[in-house]
Amino acid sequence: MTASLATLPADHPLARFEPLRPAERVLLRACRHGDIARIGLRRPREALPENAVRASFLAALALQNGAHRQSRRIQLLGAWIEGRLDLGECEVSASLWFFRCVFDTTPLFDGAQVRGALAFPDCELPGLLAERCRIAQDLSLNAGCNIASEVRLQQARIEGDFNATRLTMSGNDASLPARRSLMADGLEVGGDLRMTEGFDASGEVRFAGARVRGDFIASAARVNGPVDATGARRCALVLDRLVVEGDLRLDQGFAAAGSVSAKRIRVGGDMDCSGAAFDRVGDAAWGEGVSLVLDRAQIDGALRLAGLQAPLQGASFTGARAKVLVDDVSTWGERVVLDGFAYSRFGDGAPVDSGFRLAWLERQPGAHLGEDFRIQPWRRVIRVLRGMGRGSSAGTLAVRREQRLRRIGRIGAALPGALRWLARLAHAGFGALAGYGWRPQRLAAWALLVWLSSAGFFALAEQQGALLAADRAAGQDFHPLAYALDLLLPGIDLHEASRWPPARGNGAVQVWSEAARVVGWLTRLFGALAALLLLVSLAGWADRDRRR
Repeated sequence: MTASLATLPADHPLARFEPLRPAERVLLRACRHGDIARIGLRRPREALPENAVRASFLAALALQNGAHRQSRRIQLLGAWIEGRLDLGECEVSASLWFFRCVFDTTPLFDGAQVRGALAFPDCELPGLLAERCRIAQDLSLNAGCNIASEVRLQQARIEGDFNATRLTMSGNDASLPARRSLMADGLEVGGDLRMTEGFDASGEVRFAGARVRGDFIASAARVNGPVDATGARRCALVLDRLVVEGDLRLDQGFAAAGSVSAKRIRVGGDMDCSGAAFDRVGDAAWGEGVSLVLDRAQIDGALRLAGLQAPLQGASFTGARAKVLVDDVSTWGERVVLDGFAYSRFGDGAPVDSGFRLAWLERQPGAHLGEDFRIQPWRRVIRVLRGMGRGSSAGTLAVRREQRLRRIGRIGAALPGALRWLARLAHAGFGALAGYGWRPQRLAAWALLVWLSSAGFFALAEQQGALLAADRAAGQDFHPLAYALDLLLPGIDLHEASRWPPARGNGAVQVWSEAARVVGWLTRLFGALAALLLLVSLAGWADRDRRR
């Protein structure tokens, strides 16, 4: 150590800290030369004279002008920081970089303005208080940083990135029912926010009302919500009203023990949850628990929910909007709220067959399929499938929806009780004949059946003498197919019915004649009804979805 640092002059801004400790002299010399103060290569296990730095000295060094002229970066490796590093409401012109340091008291940066970066890679801290703090560059709690208690970043502003890669927050109070590990409500991040590669938090993590101008990346992160006194697990990750201008990634092994709440979130890119494990320990499967809440979320890109490690139980998408939905057989559990969920199409790889989509819709809460039936989820799926050219799948879902509406008593519910059966009978008939307008080709099959059946009957009736030629002298032959077709086609006269009217007679002839009249009337009625249903189907007048 140089003699110039043996004792500071009396007028030196740091002279009041004399006698300086060995580690403090190393730090002061490194700052003068713009070097890293290498106190040790590993985290110290205890405070010793050769590794301890007083927090008050460190704060004064960060604030004193002489140090700023020498270096705009304080870099400290392997030191033990004694006492509270208190820079609250202060303006710090230098970047602060602590690597493998141990803080025995929670640093305080509330209201501070750090004109450089603030970094704690591989450090050990009791906590970090930085509410309303302004950091001109990056905030780094990364590279194995361990924080025993809370990190408070409410209303803070980070102009660069917030790097929490491999951050661990699991101290002695991890089991407390009200524990919150990271509180960043109202935080603003000018770059990316990273909680990846082993980020592990025991206690609630909150970013309510925060804004991230880059990407929010929590790939492979693990968050564990606290368990309250009743044994119920509380929320693990709160993203309510979060605004992410880039992508939001909770993918590649992201795991949450407890619910993830993202109400009214706004994502400018994709929200990727591929391979995530929501409700990792299965709490949502009990009672009315929830795993993921995306109520009124706005996702401008794709919502990716494929390849989940466990199906979503009790998830809610009320009023959520996404441009594209990507899901698969691993995505959906029970009690999924879909009312108001809007999306423009299903993404690549997402199933578009009617069987999968019907099973998805039927995973809604029982009330939404019964007495409080929600029709919007059905309309949305049908509209999207139709827009993607999957008319057959859309039609199958529409038919199954109508059948359910009749089964739960919605059809004719507005009519007087004595007339409801008539509405339900007509509804059932429309479904059987034309698939509620989605299967108009059925009318052709029914018409063919009626035509051939009635033609066969009229052939027998003519043989029994129940149909006689109006002009017997002309010697006309009876053509049962033409006769039945003349009755079946409304508005078209083939002159067969007029040439062969029912005969008048007694006994068996009279019976066959009356039967021919009834069958003829029924054939005409069916023809008129079939023509009307065909017009209604092709015009879309009975289509609940096109009318919206």
